[in-house]
Order: sequence, then structure tokens, then C-alpha cells
Amino acid sequence: MTHSTPSPDHEHQHPEEQPTPRQPVTARTFRSLVDQRIAAAEAAGAFRDLPGAGKPLKLDDDATVPAEERAAFRLLKNAGFAPPWIELQKEILTEQDKLKDWLAQQQQHWSALNETAQERLRADYRRRLVALNRQISSYNLMSPRSATHLPTFRVERELARLGEK
Repeated sequence: MTHSTPSPDHEHQHPEEQPTPRQPVTARTFRSLVDQRIAAAEAAGAFRDLPGAGKPLKLDDDATVPAEERAAFRLLKNAGFAPPWIELQKEILTEQDKLKDWLAQQQQHWSALNETAQERLRADYRRRLVALNRQISSYNLMSPRSATHLPTFRVERELARLGEK
């Protein structure tokens, strides 16, 4: 008597009924899923009649600022300034953009430079990266825990990019 091995249920399904393999979750597919869920909730009326609907948002909430610093922060804000760590973050982002532009410009001329000029350029790039890393470290130390800390540059990895196209 021969016994046949029972086959899994999905082998008896029609091809269009078989489950699709799971796709890995990426930032893009996650955002897409979130957008789909928000759209479905909106269509179901989940966002109707919320408290404060139709009123301006209160964007100056300083609940995350320590109580002893709120008055000082409010004075800075009213005078058109931001806390020192935010001002430093703006500086860093500006410097990162400048460095990116500088690097792109140097990459265009790299192959035309002799070895001495390339070494001089590499030393200049190292100096710029180290200075920017110092600023980033200062920012990360002075910013509150709730702020997103900035990553420092990996100097040797960045230097290896110099001359690549």
C-alpha cells in the first residue's frame, strides 16, 4: 500500500490564489504603507471632528524646553534668534553645503593636477573635514537629547573619495 505525502494547502490553490512572497520593508515601501493607511483612515472619517479643527496650529509650544530655560528661549525667539545649538546646526549645514560644492569643483580638476598639488589638496580637504567634525561634535554635545544628533565625517573614507569620479 502506497501512501502519498499530503501536500500543503497552497499547492491545491489556483495560481492567482497563492500568497505572494513578502517584500522587504524599505523606507519607500514603509512610507507607502503609512500613506495608504492614512488615506484609508481619512476615507473612513477618522479625522473628522477632531479637537481644534479649523483653528490655527499652536507651533510655539515649548513643552520640550526645560522650565528653567523657557524664558530665555522665548526672549531669543522674540528677538529673532534661536538657541545656540540651533544656530550652530545652521552653520554646520551651510558649511556642509559649501564643502560639497568645493569637493565637486576639485574633482573636476583632480586629474590635471600633479602629485604635489593633489597632496596639498588632500591636506586642505582633511583640514576642512576635521574642522567640520569639531563643529559637529560641539553641536552634538550642546544640543538636547530630544534633538537629532548629526553624524561626523569619516575622514579617511572621505579622503579616499577625493579624485573619484
